[in-house]
Amino acid sequence: MTRISPATTKAGSRATLHEAGDLVWIAPTSAPGADLAAETSAALAALGRTLIADGLSWHDVDLVIAHLADPADEEAVDASYHEHFAGAAPRRTLAPTRAPRGTHVAFEVVAHRRRDARPGELVRRTGFVHHDGESLYYEVVGAGDATPVVLCHGAGSNHASWFQQVHALAHERPVISWDHRGYGRSSDHAEVSGPEVAAGDLLAVLDELDVERADLVGQSMGGWTAVGAALARPRVARSLVLTDSIGGIVTDPVAAALARSAARTPERGVLGEHPALSADFRHREPALAHLYQMVGRMGSVDPMVMLERLARTTYGTDIAASLTMPVLVVAGDRDTLFTPAALRAVADALPDGRLVEIADAGHSAYFEEPDSWNQAVRDFQRALDRIDEKTLGELR
Repeated sequence: MTRISPATTKAGSRATLHEAGDLVWIAPTSAPGADLAAETSAALAALGRTLIADGLSWHDVDLVIAHLADPADEEAVDASYHEHFAGAAPRRTLAPTRAPRGTHVAFEVVAHRRRDARPGELVRRTGFVHHDGESLYYEVVGAGDATPVVLCHGAGSNHASWFQQVHALAHERPVISWDHRGYGRSSDHAEVSGPEVAAGDLLAVLDELDVERADLVGQSMGGWTAVGAALARPRVARSLVLTDSIGGIVTDPVAAALARSAARTPERGVLGEHPALSADFRHREPALAHLYQMVGRMGSVDPMVMLERLARTTYGTDIAASLTMPVLVVAGDRDTLFTPAALRAVADALPDGRLVEIADAGHSAYFEEPDSWNQAVRDFQRALDRIDEKTLGELR
């Protein structure tokens, strides 16, 4: 395979890509910056954009080759390299040639392009978005032209908690799941995870994936994120799904319903018992209840701190009225944290809101009753698809 000389790439642009069969080679890429760490991160980000644009991800990368202006910088570059990938870095080696003039470091990548998926198979790609000094993990499953659905998890989970939704939804549309700061594989170096930054983080993920419009789904805490993103960039949300979440919407009727909610029961250290699950779920599905407990511990954010941050971010009647897109509010009929009465009040406060109750489910209806939850969301999205098709037909 023909090699070309190292090429400098401005931050935000794509690097040069060459192919030979299944083998993909991205030319040495650098991005001049203020210091070595900034150059390392910017160059890797440029490579990441090239991979995504060509249907690849860092998981397809076999080798990353580093070119240094000064070999003495290897240790510092290595530290920045592993920090960029949040500990899940592809294999790296050092090149005998130097970085382009005027830069400290450049990287080239050798990857393998996956063969096309067979009928019925779902393509999965993963990666990190580097935004505001943090690394945000995402997964994309499925493909096609249908409006993507974006799954925003709650405070007791991460992207992995959607395992019962991804396969069910991805046969009809791309499904994007991701980790908020301090959850799953995403970093929270600044320790500010919460609704103040989450909406911007979500929009950064969507920008990285070139998603201009999507159905935003928010579970509990994730509802604040979905609402925040829709307020910050209204065009991005074809619809919202607030699942066991008020999304920060606290009108007088919502506040009254919340005041009648039962006090949160302290955790007793019992296997499978969790305040976000209905009381008998650990008896009905002990393995899944235990899994829920374990997934909920895969993060660095203090739950009580997060609850305080959510409580500080609220939206009244006027702001709720500005959310004019279709909104589906999903309520577990046994949810004691955000009761069906409170969630019905949220739906009533929205110009185009509607409520669906999931039987025999607590605060995590998507996890406890996935078939019913998936069907409710699919029916909602299919109805929106039909409206889009009709509108497009009338414009032709």
